[in-house]
Amino acid sequence: MAGMMNEAVTLRPLCVGDAAEMAVVLSHPDLYRYTGGQPPSEADLKRLYGIQTRGGPADRTEVWLNDIVTLGDDQQAVGFVQATLPADQRSAEISWVIGRPWQGLGYAGRAALHLTNRLRTRGVEQVIAHIHPDHEASSRIAKQLGMKPSEVVIDGGDTVDRAPRMK
Repeated sequence: MAGMMNEAVTLRPLCVGDAAEMAVVLSHPDLYRYTGGQPPSEADLKRLYGIQTRGGPADRTEVWLNDIVTLGDDQQAVGFVQATLPADQRSAEISWVIGRPWQGLGYAGRAALHLTNRLRTRGVEQVIAHIHPDHEASSRIAKQLGMKPSEVVIDGGDTVDRAPRMK
């Protein structure tokens, strides 16, 4: 396991072949405290990744960006970032998950910044994240990205954090 803050954090496109490695990365039950659910199996991830790697639904109403967060020269997977954009691609809903052994080392913030920078180059004007009000680590990352909590509450728990319009 990597643990040095100065390691390069990179994003690479998700592929179905990532399922085995990501099943290990996503195996800790604490990752689901605020989102619900349980650790996925390798088979679950193969099915999910088969859908996600299509880049969006057949009706083209959305664009999906799904990347694996990797560290160092060996490209060790430590988590993922996602963005869902409506067809006009002017806004994006984003999320990030870093495996438990790699949390608290700044990787999630750096990965989310890479993602939002890429979105900006695509012309995205606003970024939204759904964050449980008790999830302090994700709230800190959203704040680092320039996001501010909104008054919108989803499903009785998640608040919507919005970045100011990007230029």
